[in-house]
Amino acid sequence: MITFMSLVAGYGRAGDILRGVDFSAAEGSITCVVGPNGAGKSTVLKACSGLLRPRSGRVLLGDEEIGGLSPAQILRRGVVQVPQHHGLFPALTVRENVLLGAYVNRRERERNRRRYEEITGVFPLIAERAGDRAASLSGGQRRIVEFARALMLRPKVVLLDEPTLGLDPKACARLADSISTLNREGVTVLMVEQNVRFGLTLADDAVVMEGGRVLHTGPADALLADPDMGRLFFGGAPSRREAS
Repeated sequence: MITFMSLVAGYGRAGDILRGVDFSAAEGSITCVVGPNGAGKSTVLKACSGLLRPRSGRVLLGDEEIGGLSPAQILRRGVVQVPQHHGLFPALTVRENVLLGAYVNRRERERNRRRYEEITGVFPLIAERAGDRAASLSGGQRRIVEFARALMLRPKVVLLDEPTLGLDPKACARLADSISTLNREGVTVLMVEQNVRFGLTLADDAVVMEGGRVLHTGPADALLADPDMGRLFFGGAPSRREAS
């Protein structure tokens, strides 16, 4: 579904952050990108969503080249990014925030209304808190609203940048259910996550990055069971019970 081929990208005079990134996120899968700070994980998502123009290399959505297109063009092709920092409008209601996910199709009011009703069935919180201002929600609830907003355009791919950032363990558990719900809706999920155990437990496939390059790709459960990876990320190999 999403393929990165020899991708090189960076920020102005800071130079290249990504130095030839190659990997794919399979259609219908959850793929988690992990690695130390500064590895280039979030930069990959920005190059995919159009927030950053690649210097060279390719970003493919299926067979179509999307690297270098504008964020609006990529959004219309079905790629939605949920940012690392909370992106809701706190003074707007939950319903208003969700409907903003269809802003590019704002003239299709009846279609958007029907889609909103469908989403309330997927995420009951949306119906329960529809009239409440986003500022009144907990961190985990705000993330769910962001996921609901991402579904308004029936995306093919959702990019999640550090979805557990700032959340407590209970909120993380609810978040895992919500990400699985996104995936069951037929959405391909490409996720960057610092909470490695959370991300790899949830994912089908894993990508390990360091220094702007890909060090490893493979099944997420195999990475969790790898003693070398366990020592790198956890200070010791996780047991199968811990990884489940």
